[in-house]
Amino acid sequence: MIRIVALALVFPWLVACAPEAPPQYSVEVVVDTVVRESYQYTSKYIGRLRARDDVAIQARVTGYLLSREFQEGALVAAGEVLYTIDPSEYEADMASAQADLAAALALQANAERNYKRAQELLPRGAISPSEVDNLMAKKLDADAQIEAARARISSAQVNLGYTVITAPIRGRIGRSAASVGDLVGPNTGTLTTLVSIDPIEALFQVGEVVFIEAVTGSSDYDRIARAEKLEVTLELSNGVIYPQVGRIDYIANRIDATTGTLEVRARIPNPNRLLVPGQYVRVILTDPTPLQGLFLPQASVQADQQGSFVLVVDGDDTVQRHNVELGQRRDDRVLAKNGVQAGERVIVRGLQQVRPGMQVQVKAIPSQAGQG
Repeated sequence: MIRIVALALVFPWLVACAPEAPPQYSVEVVVDTVVRESYQYTSKYIGRLRARDDVAIQARVTGYLLSREFQEGALVAAGEVLYTIDPSEYEADMASAQADLAAALALQANAERNYKRAQELLPRGAISPSEVDNLMAKKLDADAQIEAARARISSAQVNLGYTVITAPIRGRIGRSAASVGDLVGPNTGTLTTLVSIDPIEALFQVGEVVFIEAVTGSSDYDRIARAEKLEVTLELSNGVIYPQVGRIDYIANRIDATTGTLEVRARIPNPNRLLVPGQYVRVILTDPTPLQGLFLPQASVQADQQGSFVLVVDGDDTVQRHNVELGQRRDDRVLAKNGVQAGERVIVRGLQQVRPGMQVQVKAIPSQAGQG
């Protein structure tokens, strides 16, 4: 009985001296803030360069090539002689046409004199009206022969001119498919090609929705007028940004039913001839008008079956899920089109340890912890 009383007296003292249970601390997370910043809208596409003018040089008359006046691959000026064809046949045609004209002029002069004399004799009855009519018909026939002779001269001049083949544009000449001494003509095919160099065109394909967003940010604007204001730069295959800035000058009038894309063309200055037709490039569209947007740290963004989302810590240090629609990236941040507000705190570290509804201990990222 005494033992029981002793235990009863000691037990409260033992309980009072027992260590307290450790408090339950919440998970610590690192947060960053949503910031509103100005930016320029940019988008990138794969494109291919094309010459603005791509001319196939062909012979328009038949004859033997007398000369080739250009160096293959060289830059030629508009009007520069490329080939000469033996002109002897066409010079003879010209001489024959000129002789026909001279003969027609002589016949016309004689017919004109006879007709005038007939008109003088007709009132005196020295000639019948039918004879006058015959002389008038000969005069008209002589006039027609003159016009025919002149037409033959014009045709001969044209054909003679075609024996000298000149460059229709300024550009870079290709390889010659014909050699001196070859018989060439309209059915021979292409003798060489000539492509313009400056400016050069960049063709690329974009989805309609993406393009509307790129040029307007909204479908309520005139996308053609807006597109013309975009600055177009090129990134070459080695990663170098081409220094000249171009502009969009063509947008297709329909969506390609096979690819679901819209063809767009930009004109790029090429004064130093660094760009070559057929070259693949990355086309960068930039809106020169500054825009305002909300930017999230890229590290805060997660994705699941519902789409992209971030975990936001509210004023009570409670975690909330916000679904977001993302736009372009800029360094380590990404544009949020909706779902967040400026100044909200988003979790960037400790994401795997928390879930919506939990209370957390908040720690700012080191770059912001010291900012006052």
